[in-house]
Formats: sequence, C-alpha cells, structure tokens
Amino acid sequence: MSPANRVDHDRPFLAQACNGLRQAALAMLAVLVTACGADGLVAVNGGGPSPGTGACDSGCGSAMITFTDAAGDFLDYTVDVTSLRLKKANGTVVQTLPVTSRIDFTQLVDLNEVLSIGQIPSGDYVSATVNVDFTHATIVVDDGTGTGVDVTPVDASGAPLTQVTLDVQLDNRNRLVVSPGHIAHLSFDMNLAASNTVDMTAHTVTVSPFVVASVVPPDSRATRVRGRLASVDASGGSYTVDLRPFHERRHSLGQVVVHTTSTTSFEIDGAIFAGAAGLTQLATLSNQPMTIAFGALDTADHSFTARRVLAGTSVEDQRRDILSGNVLSRTGNTLLVGGARLDMGDDDEAFERGQVTLMVGTSTRVTRAGQGSGSFSIADLSVGQRIQAFGDLVRDSSGHGTLDATAGLVRLDYTRLFGTVTNQASGAVTLALTSIDGRSPARFNFAGTGSSSTQDSEPASYEVTTGALDTTGLTAGMYTRLSGFVTPFGAAPPDFRAETLLDFSATRAGLGISWGVSGATAPFSAVSATGITVDLAASSLRGGIELGGRLIDLRSLTTGLALVPATQGNLAFAIAHRGSHAIDNFSAFGDFATRLSSAMTGSAVLRLVADGQFDSAGGVFSARQLLVVLSD
Repeated sequence: MSPANRVDHDRPFLAQACNGLRQAALAMLAVLVTACGADGLVAVNGGGPSPGTGACDSGCGSAMITFTDAAGDFLDYTVDVTSLRLKKANGTVVQTLPVTSRIDFTQLVDLNEVLSIGQIPSGDYVSATVNVDFTHATIVVDDGTGTGVDVTPVDASGAPLTQVTLDVQLDNRNRLVVSPGHIAHLSFDMNLAASNTVDMTAHTVTVSPFVVASVVPPDSRATRVRGRLASVDASGGSYTVDLRPFHERRHSLGQVVVHTTSTTSFEIDGAIFAGAAGLTQLATLSNQPMTIAFGALDTADHSFTARRVLAGTSVEDQRRDILSGNVLSRTGNTLLVGGARLDMGDDDEAFERGQVTLMVGTSTRVTRAGQGSGSFSIADLSVGQRIQAFGDLVRDSSGHGTLDATAGLVRLDYTRLFGTVTNQASGAVTLALTSIDGRSPARFNFAGTGSSSTQDSEPASYEVTTGALDTTGLTAGMYTRLSGFVTPFGAAPPDFRAETLLDFSATRAGLGISWGVSGATAPFSAVSATGITVDLAASSLRGGIELGGRLIDLRSLTTGLALVPATQGNLAFAIAHRGSHAIDNFSAFGDFATRLSSAMTGSAVLRLVADGQFDSAGGVFSARQLLVVLSD
C-alpha cells in the first residue's frame, strides 16, 4: 500500500482524532472478571463465592473491569475478545475471561458494560494481556451517506489481520490490588481513533489496537447490566441477574445484584411500573427473562443502582425482530429508519445498510425510555427520534427490509442533538444543528413535523425547550450537546424537548495529531515532568483541536502548543508501541514524561490524542487523558 493511497479517512483524522479519548469509538469498559474455578460467582456488593469456586474458597477477591464506546466514524466495529489474563507481581498469570465475547464497540455510546463478574486470587497485579481476534471482524466506516463502506482489517504490512495480543503494563503507582471481601476495579480504553487508519480507496483499515488501562477511570459514565433474571428480593429493593453482556445468550458470566429505588422506572413486557411495583411485577416473571438495567456504579464499593430497567419482551422476543435507529422521514404510518440495526429472532444481529421501512398502526404500543407515568402513541414517532421497534421483518426481492410493528411495540429512546447556539432564552434554546445522533441533518426529511408546513422543523433554527435545565452558560455561537425527545409528529414548534445538557463543549477539548505513516523522531521541542511542547513547524505534522464546535488547525496557532497535566479529575496517560502492541500506563505525568523521553530513543512518534481543556490565548492544553503512539 503506497503512502499516497494510505489516508487517515481525512474528513477524517481531524474529526476522528480530535474526538480523541472522549469521542473515540471505544473507551472504558467495566468488567468483573472470573478466574478461580469455572463456575465461581460472587454478588457485586457483598456475599461470598458460591459453591464450586475451587481455589477461590479462600484468599480471593473480586476484580471489576469496564468497556465503553463513544460515537465515532465507524458504524460497525465488531471483533472477538478471546481472552483476558492478569499477571501478578510474582509472575503468576490468571485467566479471567471464561468465554469468547463478540463485541460491536459502536453499540455502546457513553455507557459502560459489565462484561463478567467473579472471583480471582488475591494479590498485586501489574499487567494484563488481552487477545483480540479480527478473523471474523465486521468493520463498517461511515462514508457520510449512512449506508457505510465495509473495510478489511490489515496489519502494518498490509496482510489480513487475525489474532492480536495486547500487553498492557499497569501504572506502578496504582496497581490492581485484589483482596478478600473487596472489589478492585480496572478500566480499559482501546482508542479507535489512535488504533485505526482507514484507506477508503483500498477499502482497508490498518489496525494497531492500543489499550489504555487504569484502576481509576478518568471519567464517569452510566453503566449497563444485561442478564437473565435469577431472583428478586422485593423487601431488599433489589434483584439478581446471571450476566449476558452485549448479545450473549447462552453463557452466564457471573451474577450481579441490581439495586433499585422508589424512582427506578421499569418497562416489563411493554407495561410501565415504578419503584416497588416494578420489583413486584418482575418477581411474577418465569423462565429467567432477559433484563437490562441502566444506572450507576458506586465509586466506593462498586455496588450498582438502576435508574431504569427493561425486562421480558421489552428486551427481546424470540417471536419478533427488533429494529434500532433514527426516524429519517414519515408519511402517514410509514416511517423510514436509518443508522439501523436489526436483531433477528434467530440470533442474527448486524448493522443494516441503507434504510429500513417501519410500519405502525393504532394497535402499536409506544413507550418511552425512563417513562414513569403518562402515555404515548404513534403520534410521538417523529423525524429525528431514536427508536427501538419490535415486529416482523420481511424483505423484498431487492433485499430492502420492512418491519411490521402494527401489532408490536415501539420505544422512544434518548436522542442526542449536537449544534451551535443561535439564540438562548428562558427555558428555550435555538440551535443550528450539526447532527442528530451523529448523523447529518441533511439525511432527515422534516416534512410534516410542524403544525403546518411553514412550521416544519428547520435544522438551521432548531427550537428546543430546556425546561428547568440551567442554560445560562449557553451563549450565541457556543457548541453544545443536548439529550431528550423529539416533539410529536405534526406538533412542532418547539422541535425537541431536552432533558439533559450533556456538556458545554467549550470547556472540553479534543486534540488529535498525526506525523504521517513514518512518524517523526523529534516531534517535541521539550519533554519534562511539567509538560510537553509540540514542534508545530514539523513538516509531517497535521491535526487539530476540537473546541466548542470549532476545529482549530494546529498550524494556525501563533502561541505554540504546550501539553500539561490537568489539575483536577482522574488522570490517565499512556504510551503505545505499535510494533509490539505493548502499552505503558501512568497516573502521574512525571512518570509518563520520563518513560516517553527514554522510549522515543530509536523510535518515531506516530500519533497523539488527548482530552481536556484548551487555553487558546496561551496555547496550553490541559490533558485529563493523553495517549502517544510510537512506532517500535
């Protein structure tokens, strides 16, 4: 593959790398690993190992590890994680993943997924080895049309990629310490922006996967627990599941206790409940129905409390197919859905290229994520809304799919808006939309969304009600992200009802730098315990900073560019070695800088991605997360 044809997906690298550790397709997954005995299980907040734990009958503890995914330039990135091993300081190696997990990392957006939970021997763990198999990988790149382009994973030499072993060295200051009666935590971040170089001409992606690991995750995200119902403790306000992460259906990967509160919302077989009533209804279910809980892990004891719960046929139904995506247009009771995934009743699940037709009717049940009260109907299915629809799929001779949900269920999911503020008033904001769930507004047909044709939604002036949200910091020209639900079809304006202000992006910045295929041997004019100064005059340098919706070309910076550690929050710094697939992790910037200085001897720097804050006046980037990729 010639350098001329090897491109970094150039709408590309700036957007891809500037999303960096924050918007790269894959980040921190929280897993609870099993090792000491094939069937050893333990509840997340207490309890002891169940019978049959073998070596874990004494001297063992639990280790929690997590996986997350954020929106990126991949529509599908499905690979097999075949094993995860932890190594003690004394050289003992513990296998912690009992079965191969097939994971599409694009399906976790701003979520942690509990992968497994169990007991492992007590001790001081200093490194991890992750085996990833790309032999049967499915990777689809977003080409801007929504259909996507299939790309073949290859290694640095252009050969088809098969199995890759990743060696992860943990931070010497913060090793994974496992002890009886306690839950240790280890998070992984495999950065897709730094790990992948897409060639749209050859339809290949050169993969050098890198995993950043830390016992303290650098940010906090919602957690998802998926599994079959094992038991309900109504008096204790909790229930227990046998874990089935992602789309696993056959193997239990441990047990997790899910705590609930009086405000936890339940959707069970399409019916809505709240608090204790939800647990009571859950207890009536038989045959171990599938459940999914969304909530938070306590940072102290790692117990899990659910904010909302789905169960029974609201999760899956072997008699029906499931369609997920955003409504692109609506004519009567016929909707076109894009960015779609189909989960078939025969266990087949994949990204759907093109659009899928959705048919609804007066008998279609409609629910809403987090619904505690009220009722919804097909009138709430409007353009832009993210949905999950349960029904029967048929395909015509050309392969186009139509899901008939006229007697099925459609759930309104949280929809994310990205855009620039054009006007702000009390309880309302107007945006110039950049995207809806990462998709260009140009892909949506807003005809019929307004109370009259002149009131149809306009992406350039998209009207959002913000209710009690504090939007005083939003001013004209500022880039922001909002989460909520689209106004019912034919009822705009307003066009959208926001429930969450995800962040003021002007206070968060992403940095992405590439020094080309060969890299640079002297990309920094200074490296010290206090910071790194980037040589912006290097001829091979290209990249930018994403700040408040703007993309700042590094070569336009007149103040230079200095990288310094952030002064607050959980920090993570890493050095990845492309040749050996080894990764060194640090929590202290001084340790990171010392290792980087020595590691650069005889090696070229290929890429750098970071997440943090940028002072444009001083040219200083304060990094919470920072990854440097070397060629060795």
